[in-house]
Amino acid sequence: MAEVRAKALYEFTGDPKGGELSFEQDDLLVILRQDIGDGWWEARSSSGEQGLIPESYVEIYSLPEPSFPPPPVPQQFQNSSYQYNDVTRNHGSGSFISQPIQPSAPPKQASFDDWDDDDWDDDYDDDASSCGTATTQNVTNNNHQPDSQSIQSHETKNSTLHTASYGTIKKNYSRFSQFSRSGGESFLMGTVTCAVHDSDCVKIINGMYGPEWEMKSEYTCELRDPKKESKLKGLKSFVAYQLIPSFCNIAVSRRYKHFDWLHERLEEKFPCIPIPPLPEKVISGRYETEFISERMKLLQQWINRMVQHPVISQCDVFFHFLTCTDEKKWKQGKRKAEKDEYMGGKYFLTIRNPSNLDMNETEEKLENFSKFVRNMDDNVKHLLNVFHDNMKKHQAPFKREYQKIGGAFKNMAATYASDDLVYSKNLTTAIDHTGDAYNTIGEMYAAQPPKDSISLMEGLNEYKGILSVYPDVLKVHEGAMGKLKECQKQVDDGKLVESEMQNILLRSDTISYATLAEMNHFHQERVRDSKALMQNFLRQQIIFYQNITSQLEESLKMYETA
Repeated sequence: MAEVRAKALYEFTGDPKGGELSFEQDDLLVILRQDIGDGWWEARSSSGEQGLIPESYVEIYSLPEPSFPPPPVPQQFQNSSYQYNDVTRNHGSGSFISQPIQPSAPPKQASFDDWDDDDWDDDYDDDASSCGTATTQNVTNNNHQPDSQSIQSHETKNSTLHTASYGTIKKNYSRFSQFSRSGGESFLMGTVTCAVHDSDCVKIINGMYGPEWEMKSEYTCELRDPKKESKLKGLKSFVAYQLIPSFCNIAVSRRYKHFDWLHERLEEKFPCIPIPPLPEKVISGRYETEFISERMKLLQQWINRMVQHPVISQCDVFFHFLTCTDEKKWKQGKRKAEKDEYMGGKYFLTIRNPSNLDMNETEEKLENFSKFVRNMDDNVKHLLNVFHDNMKKHQAPFKREYQKIGGAFKNMAATYASDDLVYSKNLTTAIDHTGDAYNTIGEMYAAQPPKDSISLMEGLNEYKGILSVYPDVLKVHEGAMGKLKECQKQVDDGKLVESEMQNILLRSDTISYATLAEMNHFHQERVRDSKALMQNFLRQQIIFYQNITSQLEESLKMYETA
């Protein structure tokens, strides 16, 4: 069986605990597996040791040839009513297995090209399944079983990496995992190139408080008129929302699945920008009025965050999502977005940034910011727990305790009312009114959370989502700095020429500038949003306690004539 051989471009010191294989520059390696994922392959060194290696550190110089030609298609399967898919492929031997697909049960392709027509409108997929990685669906019949590697689920890939010799390795155990997976390492080492048009360039400027994304224009987008719709005579149903951008005031109809598709596109395109998660998917109750209203509110919150971002709000895929009303043009734009040439690590090629940065100063800033993100994440979760408990107390214990007091005063008033003395009647009325006042205060406590606590919790919950995805963005920069130090060591050892190192430094500056610009954008939004949330909360609290005071003052006045 022919082997895949590769030559090491750089020195790599692996971590034995993570099953990584160390090698020197120019070492010859045999590639055993290329389907590990996250930018890693499994290889064997000349000494016979096996382990994981970063794919961008090596260059394949021999490809395997098929050990035998593929067999001819049997005559009975050459009928035009059959189609063929290469559902399994053995990379080691180069052999293929083709399977006939019966026309009576055509396969549902998971590729985005075919997804437009049927899967795009499947209601179950709207909420119950993810529009995640578009892997080709394996087709089976009674006589064939698909290759287990070829149908490895997206969820399994994200949680663990399975290797033959090293057990289970956690996805983000390796210090290079997120850096390699995002394409950042390929960009840093100059292994990806493409021509960038001026219209596709994104500028970073030095603002008052540091690097900032250049803002071109601002606009808003409103969601409204959610409506349950159906197709295929009611067999498929879904909820559609109307989106109206302020720059054109033309409504487009979008479903949750469209939002999910857009979210995935943005995640894949921008490795340096945290994309907040969408509202969770549900199966039951999704057509209830209350649920539809709540989901629209959360989708509006998500859209607001996107249109406020100076980069996302101007990108082609986002404009396509907001403006395209023609079905044919939608599909064309959709395919174009899925084949975006400036995706992942290649996106850094579009960034135009100022002069060189101080690496040590930048590292210190981003280390501090990383700690800030972790601490803020803890604080937000703690605040959410505190306010959740407080809200429950408002709606039950606080209400109950105030109404206990009110009931006790009402009982006293009833006892006093049994006395027929004329000069006692006004006092009895005042005490009875005090009981009513405390009962009202109890109701006010129960009704208060939607006016202050819930709106505060909604804002905190949005930041909880943003903070949950921010570490992956920071890992890209962390990986770049780690790789930069390795390259500097290679220069010192004479294994890397100075001119190449200078190019690597320039590319590392681009990654640093993008990360700093996003950090400053995050801080600006955090300050603005936190201020608005706290002001609204305190205003509502003041109104609440003023209303309580009014109830008590009104009751107090009645005792003046008692």
